[in-house]
Amino acid sequence: MKEWQTFLRRFSDMKEGRRELFIKDLTPGKAKYDTKHVIGMVSKSSAGLKNADTLWLRGESGERAPEPWYISIEQELEEWVPGKPYEDVLEALEKRNKERG
Repeated sequence: MKEWQTFLRRFSDMKEGRRELFIKDLTPGKAKYDTKHVIGMVSKSSAGLKNADTLWLRGESGERAPEPWYISIEQELEEWVPGKPYEDVLEALEKRNKERG
């Protein structure tokens, strides 16, 4: 089981189910902190998730949620999101999703 982390504005923003996220690898070694753009099933419990990994949630200022969540990665996406330099990545994702319909 691997450990990942993702950042949110508020912990309450995270919902269970299929989610598109940027996650950072917490595995010690050369790949530590590598970022992946993924679609995965996210849950507060590992039960029912296939090949579940631990997912730590962090708020905007870096505080970590007291309990881990779990993620089963279904698909790795492109490493970048169209947008302008220094644009908020969450807003860029929302804008792209609206354009897709």
